[in-house]
Amino acid sequence: MNVRFILVACRVLLGVVFLIACVHKILFPEAFALAIFRYQVLPDPLINLTAITLPWIELVVAIAIMFAPRFKDAAAAIILGMLGVFTLAMIYNIFRGLDISCGCFSATGEADLLGWDNVLRNLGYMFLAGVVLFEEQVRRRLEG
Repeated sequence: MNVRFILVACRVLLGVVFLIACVHKILFPEAFALAIFRYQVLPDPLINLTAITLPWIELVVAIAIMFAPRFKDAAAAIILGMLGVFTLAMIYNIFRGLDISCGCFSATGEADLLGWDNVLRNLGYMFLAGVVLFEEQVRRRLEG
């Protein structure tokens, strides 16, 4: 399989995932604020600010990683950082035994409950972001 195709596919997949993830949060910031509140990791004054700004950051990095090759490294680094923080918050709350929605793709009551499957999914996305971030090294390694 073509290495270039694989690397572009990683960028597109991450972009699509973050586009899908941001839509509900942008449309329903109050529901997303409640999902953030339930994680119990941010001070109350930062919850609404986070609920309003984070989805727009997700939108910008999704567009950048897919359509702005000049900014793909920065977008991948931001995605990697966000996923790292999200994953740590998930693990923290799994160990605390909180039965809450992950808030990843929907913040409503029907959203997926927080679990190890969410953590594994995020680790997979982190791997893809790492591949994009270190694209040149990956390309050299795969092309021999």
